[in-house]
Amino acid sequence: MKVKVSSEVAVALNKLQWDEWSKQFNLIGHCQSFSGNGKKIRNTFNDEFSTLNHIPPLEFAKILVNGYEVEE
Repeated sequence: MKVKVSSEVAVALNKLQWDEWSKQFNLIGHCQSFSGNGKKIRNTFNDEFSTLNHIPPLEFAKILVNGYEVEE
């Protein structure tokens, strides 16, 4: 089941590379930005992708695995 995301997040996700290596690299980098209790401790993505910094790691993993669709 695809994850529903806002249009701003979808625009940023569309700009990401979606090959297997890039998905794994982005997921690892994104998870390193959160502490063990789920608190964000730093930003992973630069200004162009800054909307992705607020997505929890588990949801980001679901997006990478299952895909996403824009919520209406």
